[in-house]
Amino acid sequence: MRTDQSTRILMVWSLLVLLIFVSAPQVRAETVMLSFSYGYLFPADSNYREVYGSQVMVPEFKLGVRVISDVYIYGTFSTFSKNGTTPELNEPAHSKQQFFGGGLAYFPHLTKHLKAFIGAGVAAATYEEKALDIKVSGNKIGFLMEGGLYFKEKSVLVGVNGGYCAASDTYEGVDFKIGGVRVSAVLGFIF
Repeated sequence: MRTDQSTRILMVWSLLVLLIFVSAPQVRAETVMLSFSYGYLFPADSNYREVYGSQVMVPEFKLGVRVISDVYIYGTFSTFSKNGTTPELNEPAHSKQQFFGGGLAYFPHLTKHLKAFIGAGVAAATYEEKALDIKVSGNKIGFLMEGGLYFKEKSVLVGVNGGYCAASDTYEGVDFKIGGVRVSAVLGFIF
């Protein structure tokens, strides 16, 4: 069921991007931005860090379309899974989180070869955790904020990106956070 929802979100973003691209009177330079980043996520939840560690490697894909001047509408997807050990019983645990999100970004040229990226929006966070023969899963809406600095040569972007993507939920009266702070290296294309 969560896979169906993830597929629907991805299809909606794809259709939105296609609609904006097709409805543009003419294709302009730097209309579409596509990037891949890979880096560290530092989980926001202290109990999560106790079981799985203080950092997780996370890939992220981003697609943006310019709508006005340096303003882009963009969608993003990131996912990770991690194995850990429960603190007192030393039992195996497994966690998986996925984030589908999007929003608006300001993506101006600072110099001829330097671009900044500042974005904010919402994210659908899907999580699943298995430990001690218990499986907990869900889907919550959260927010995302991010910023980056990119070196641009022709249509290639290389840079760094930092952000915060988080949502929260409750299981048997215990509140917990999903997501956290992310720092990544970015490779992208803009055309």
